[in-house]
Amino acid sequence: MYQPRTDDLRLPQQEDLDGMRAQLRTAGHKVLPTFAHPAMLEALRHEAARLSTELDGQPEGTVISRDADGQVLSMHYLDRHSDLLFDLTRLPELQNLAEELLESRCVPFLTEYFAKPATTSEATPSHQDQIFYRDHFGDELAITFWIALTDVTEEDGVLQYANPQPAAGELLKHRISDVQNFGAELVDDSAFEFQAAPVPAGGAVVHHSYAVHRSGPMTGRSSRAAFALNFRRSPYRQQIRPLAR
Repeated sequence: MYQPRTDDLRLPQQEDLDGMRAQLRTAGHKVLPTFAHPAMLEALRHEAARLSTELDGQPEGTVISRDADGQVLSMHYLDRHSDLLFDLTRLPELQNLAEELLESRCVPFLTEYFAKPATTSEATPSHQDQIFYRDHFGDELAITFWIALTDVTEEDGVLQYANPQPAAGELLKHRISDVQNFGAELVDDSAFEFQAAPVPAGGAVVHHSYAVHRSGPMTGRSSRAAFALNFRRSPYRQQIRPLAR
């Protein structure tokens, strides 16, 4: 049985954190080409396959969403269904990294899986993750570690980030999206150019919850899959034990 360990993660060094925080503020994201050790990557792939099978009986659109061919597009609230993912988000070193980037004590929440299984998969419209979080915890800043289980290239639904980015804390206007199984998208993204963020399998893209981003459609033959580990600031924990700055 596989259990996540700190040695299975390749985390940034302390001396790199100032530069990483600065890039998150200006670009909204940072690519980490190496993040998960091969053993962890393989375990995460097996866990994705297990969850796709075991959550099959869940009502469509609640925990799991599928396309017209029955292929998994997304899975949510996976902390409830995966001890592996529960343990991973609670590794002290990963939580410490999230706190350093958020500049506050934090808590893990809402571990998710996202896939684009075929060349017919649609593009994901531009949005800010905060639009989905605000009903849960208001305007607290959150951060996502988007771990690629496959090589994510320009042809394979690559994440794209807006340039320039709005300030962290600025939630733009959204509307209900017409894209299947997607809740909301920006009303107008015409003022932005978008920069692709390709990442190899086992790498990660880190972005904050106000970062404007989207993903391209599938044009190659390979599928795309990733787990998203989310953390949010916790004023409660910050007051009890402030993060030293």
